[in-house]
This record gives sequence, C-alpha cells and structure tokens, in this order.
Amino acid sequence: MPTATHNHWGLKALFYTRIIWVLLHLFLLGYEYKAQDWSWYVLLLSCLIVGAIPQLIWIRTAQKSSWVYPVTELILSGLFLIIGSYAIGGYFPYLAIPAMCAAATTHSVRLRIPLWIWFSIVPAIAMAIVLPLSSFNISIIEGFFFFALGFGIWKFLDTQRKMQQLLDENERQRQVLEQYAKQVETITLLEERNRLARELHDTVGHTLTSVIMGLDAVSYLITDASEEAVVSINQLRVVSRKGLDEMRKQIHHIAPEREGETLSAQLRRIATDFAVHTDTSIEFEADETDIAVPLPVTMSLVRCLQESLTNAKRHGGATQIHISLTVLPELLTLTIHDNGCGMEEIHYGFGLSVMQERIEAYQGELLVRSNKNSGTTVLCKLPLKNRKGGQS
Repeated sequence: MPTATHNHWGLKALFYTRIIWVLLHLFLLGYEYKAQDWSWYVLLLSCLIVGAIPQLIWIRTAQKSSWVYPVTELILSGLFLIIGSYAIGGYFPYLAIPAMCAAATTHSVRLRIPLWIWFSIVPAIAMAIVLPLSSFNISIIEGFFFFALGFGIWKFLDTQRKMQQLLDENERQRQVLEQYAKQVETITLLEERNRLARELHDTVGHTLTSVIMGLDAVSYLITDASEEAVVSINQLRVVSRKGLDEMRKQIHHIAPEREGETLSAQLRRIATDFAVHTDTSIEFEADETDIAVPLPVTMSLVRCLQESLTNAKRHGGATQIHISLTVLPELLTLTIHDNGCGMEEIHYGFGLSVMQERIEAYQGELLVRSNKNSGTTVLCKLPLKNRKGGQS
C-alpha cells in the first residue's frame, strides 16, 4: 500500500475502530457470557490474542500491500467466531469489523474474491454448529455484507490515491512547463536584444558616420559661404559626433558581451533553477577556465541544456541528471545524462531539430544516445577555433 494511502484518515479510522470492536467483545464476554469454569478464561484469552495478532501484523505490513494481514484476519477471526459461538451456545457476532478491515486492506483481485467467499461462509458454519436450521437469522450475511462495505472503502481510498497521483503529476508538469516558458522567454528576449543591437550598430552607426564624413567634406568645400554657415556646420558636426557616441554607449548597454557571468556559471545557474522548480537531483561538473566563449556559442549551449533538461523531465520522467562541461582551447563539450525511461528509437521532434540546427550552424555536432529503461545521453560539441570571443 502506498504511504499516502496508509496514512489516509479512512484507514486510520478503521484501525482504531477494530481496536474498539475487540475491547467491546472482551467486555461482552466478561459480563454477558460469564461462566464458572476454565473455558471462560480460555475464551477471554482467545479474544485478546485474536484481537492483538492481526492488529500487530497490520501495523508491520501496512506499507507493503501485503496479503498477510487479510489472510491472518480471516483465519483467526473465523476460528474465534466458530469457537466462541460453540462455547456460549449461540451465535457470537464478531466477524463484521474484521471482515471490513480485511477488505479495505486487500489490493489484489485474485486474493479479494476467495477472501470474500470465506468471510461469507464462516458465519454459516458457525450457525450450523450452534443453531438449528430454522433458527438461522440475518447475522448469516454478516461476513458478506461487511466485506462488501470494506471493498467500497478500499475503492474510495484507491480512487483518492489515483487522483492525488494525477494532481501531483500535473503539478510537476506545470512546473516543468513554467520553467520551460521562462527559459524560452529569456532566450527570446536575449536573441531579440542581440539582433536589435546588431541592426543599430550596422544601420544607425553607418548613417551617422556618413553624415559626419559628409559634413567634414562640406566644411572644406565651402569657400564663399559666410562665417555663420561654417559655424552652423561645425555645430552640426559636434552634435552628430555626440549622437554617435551616445548611440554606441546605448548599444553597449543593450548587448553586453558577458553580463559578468561565465559560461559555466550560466549553465550551473540554469541547472540549479531547474532542479529547484522540478524536484530533480542534478549534478553539475565543469572545467574551471577563463577561456573566451563567443556569445552565439554560449547561447547555443544554453539552449541545448535547457531543451535537454526539459525533455529529460517531461518525456523521460528523470529524477537524476548529470551535466558535464568540458572546455578546451578549441572545443566545447556539453554532456547531459539522465536516468529517465529512455527510448528504443530516437525521434527528432521540434525541440531536438532546432537544437541540432543551432549546433550545426556553428560547425558543431549533436549526438543523442538512448536505450529503453537506461536513460538518455545528449552530447553537444562546438568548436572554438577561428572565432572571436567578443562582439564587434
């Protein structure tokens, strides 16, 4: 039985109800059926044993979905019902709560049906021993009815357990999707910012430079103009130069080269955030180096890591992920291995296809290896040779 079901208030209520049931029958034996011979003491002791042993077994096996408690309950409670009825000379109704508890803790259909049959037969056997056929009463269905009631309780608890599992899974998926959406938003903003910075640099910078050069030429070509015109042109040139300087400052502010964070620090931060939001154990290993990594290469590895983490959790159900970053002067290698369910055949969906395109755009290589029930390994290789570490 899963721990969540074992701790459910319904089973706890049944557990304590059974204790009260046993104590009640001890009281009945003590005051209603008191005899003068030794058989009365044997009956009291039997009731105590029959009440205690299944209760202890229930405690020991509750979290293991074991068959031991229901079967023990049937044997001991059934024997006590027959012996007790024989000892007092009449039907001794004891089987109701034990039958209900046994049914509520039986998880196997193959075991439930035989138990139901035997719990239904035992009251008839007890009545046949102590009562004539004409005196049989409604108590004969005691085992059948209360076992059915216990099965209804089990069904209710099982439905709640499955609903809770679905809710937990939905919450995990929501966290994964939320994390993925944040990553996509961050990368989209970075890419748009870098694209805008390049366009500003190429268009506005070129235009202002052309204006300044034109004004410089005009100031030398004008020979007959008044001094005021020359002063105005010079002022315009000064303003244009200041505008160009200011634009360059803004561009530098929009697209900083590093933002003060190394490649390994960025990847480690992404892995840590993902681990926190998805309850995943992530181990990160990286070579400590100050080698310059171009921003496009950095962004490609960031996307590769984010997509791999998302796939490992969402599709593979991974609980442990190992990330390794190897930095060489001419090669970057990022390895992501998870313990998910894996797959027999690798399908390059949208995410993997985009990842492969980004890696290959920089002459890199993307390798994906996976086996059923053995997890998945993603290997990203990107060359660094003949590449500049900064932005123009």
